[in-house]
Amino acid sequence: MGKKFWVGGYSPDGGGTSLGIRAIEIGNGVLTDLGLAHVADSPSWLATHPGLPVLYAALEHRGEVAVYRIVDVNRLEPLGGPVEAGALVCHLAVAGAGTTLIASCYGDGRVLSYPIHQDGSLGDPALAPASVDPFAVPGHHPRASRSHQSTVLRSGRIITTDLGHDSLRIWELVAGGLRQERQITLRKGDGPRHLVEHPSGLVYVVTEHSAQVVALAADAAGEWREVSRESLGDGILAGEHFPAEISLDRHTNRLYVGVRGARAMAVLGLKGGRPVFLGAAPCAGDWPRHHVQVGNSLLVANQLSNTIEALGLDAEDGLPSKHLSSLALESPTCIVAQIPR
Repeated sequence: MGKKFWVGGYSPDGGGTSLGIRAIEIGNGVLTDLGLAHVADSPSWLATHPGLPVLYAALEHRGEVAVYRIVDVNRLEPLGGPVEAGALVCHLAVAGAGTTLIASCYGDGRVLSYPIHQDGSLGDPALAPASVDPFAVPGHHPRASRSHQSTVLRSGRIITTDLGHDSLRIWELVAGGLRQERQITLRKGDGPRHLVEHPSGLVYVVTEHSAQVVALAADAAGEWREVSRESLGDGILAGEHFPAEISLDRHTNRLYVGVRGARAMAVLGLKGGRPVFLGAAPCAGDWPRHHVQVGNSLLVANQLSNTIEALGLDAEDGLPSKHLSSLALESPTCIVAQIPR
């Protein structure tokens, strides 16, 4: 039996051709379309509840979050109506062991927390404090806040990226919402997009504008500092190529980064915690917006070529060097594993 996933994508309201949320399966390297699970408008990011048969979808261009009850491996049904979020809501994460949903909004910089009821439905959101640009200059036109991702750290705290303000924020989940603990400032113009936490406690951030991976570490007092930064190879140029998703290899010794515009997957090794560029390989499509690892392969959502690609990973260097199979799928943007029930 293969492993099953939900796939979100861009619909016509977001410039794509997706009809909504689809289900797919991979077995022995072969991808199979299991069908349209539910019609939705640009469900560009998906998140599953860890203990309930519930799926959350960011309806990006509607500025709403939809909640679905998982009926079968290829069928969803609405659990109440969509709830309001913010402009261009682009990311969702379930926090607090399933008690809270965090939404990040690229269009207006909002970070919202929704209480999750016992059936998985959402309560009214609490709006977190707005980001303050650490590079703001009095009298100059302010830069827009661009919230892009939230991640639950092993400590239970939440870390969020702000691509527009070149910063990250650490939050404590409290009754009624999020309480900001600290702000981490990167270099002006970095554009932090997504990040991943290593079991060692290091955090690796991929920057969309400077096209790098930045390693961050916290000291005993909880103060964060930059440990190192690494480029994604000589062929990846800031301003021409745009890193998207970053993931940690299942053996925790490598990082994978999809690079839009370069049609490539970059691979970085971790030496003493510091990322070191190992190489890049074609993603077998155009605009690799998201990817997930399945055993010794990567599934890549190539948004503009309308495919999901299965790429085999080399046992020695981890490069996705073997093309296993391809699945035609309209404007895919997010791949999320189904949780066996």
